[in-house]
Amino acid sequence: MRVRRPVLAALGTGALVALPYCWLLLRSAGRIRTTRNVPATGTALVLGAGVRRDGTPSLILRGRLEVAQDLLESGKVRRIVVSGSPRSRGHSEPVVMRDHLVSRGVPAELVLLDESGVDTWCSCRHAAEDLGLREVTVVTTGFHLRRAVALCRRTGMETWGVGHDARAAGLRRVAARGARREALAVVKAFWWRHHP
Repeated sequence: MRVRRPVLAALGTGALVALPYCWLLLRSAGRIRTTRNVPATGTALVLGAGVRRDGTPSLILRGRLEVAQDLLESGKVRRIVVSGSPRSRGHSEPVVMRDHLVSRGVPAELVLLDESGVDTWCSCRHAAEDLGLREVTVVTTGFHLRRAVALCRRTGMETWGVGHDARAAGLRRVAARGARREALAVVKAFWWRHHP
């Protein structure tokens, strides 16, 4: 019995979506932790999430920075790399991130800037190749965490992830929107970045 073309097309489409999610789950399995149970690493890598027009971090970015500060103060990391775009609403995202951390008592010398972090892959690759990191705790929002861990691991870094819970922080709409975008981003990460 001949299989009809629509059935083959549906199976092909299913594979295109299923493979990236299998990859994502395998690469991030056991790697998502909390501030309390994450292994100690030398560095927290904080991924950018937007700057307001007044040059302050967006609420979601503020949450990520709080997680990174908690990791530093609990002794789980010794320094923080802030990674983002050099042009976010007229501001350098990493500079805004550093200034926010310093305003909350983090010593400026413990914060490294990465202005090449225009996307998750660039942030991970810069940390591995240019900064020479071998292990890292990546910090982002919960809906983005598995992909960030998977991409950082692709560079060869030993990677753990600690996420900021946007829903618990009252950012339900932001979290829902981020989760929808993440569905496409996972497929792109697998098929476009399958080889470093």
